[in-house]
Amino acid sequence: MIVHDITYEWDGKSRSGKKPITWWPGRYRVRIIRIGDENGSIQYLFPFAVVFKPLKTKAVMNTSLGNYIHNFAEKISEEYQLDMAKVMWIKMGDPVMVAHLTPDRKLSDNTLYSISWRPIRPNEMAVIAPDITDF
Repeated sequence: MIVHDITYEWDGKSRSGKKPITWWPGRYRVRIIRIGDENGSIQYLFPFAVVFKPLKTKAVMNTSLGNYIHNFAEKISEEYQLDMAKVMWIKMGDPVMVAHLTPDRKLSDNTLYSISWRPIRPNEMAVIAPDITDF
């Protein structure tokens, strides 16, 4: 079930004192999908999937989230009240890739993440396929 379907854009600047997703502008189409139903009979390890793909409107907006997925995940999780650890982060492309974010350690107020990417598994694609037909 699609919960949110948005265009998420940032200009690479910090006005609030918080670090932006990247210091370069970017624009992505983002779809937040609830996996499964809400009746509570089945508990999913990842009850949500965030599917995203770049929307390149200008040459300077070619920012890849490959190295900045943790910043993107923190912003999306905060804005849409998601538990970052229980979300499947899926980047559309050829091939479709899934990011796995593992908190490494805590230094002061900043959490560092170990990030790994892998191709999406057929069963994962089958679960989100009905919600990304027009994506």
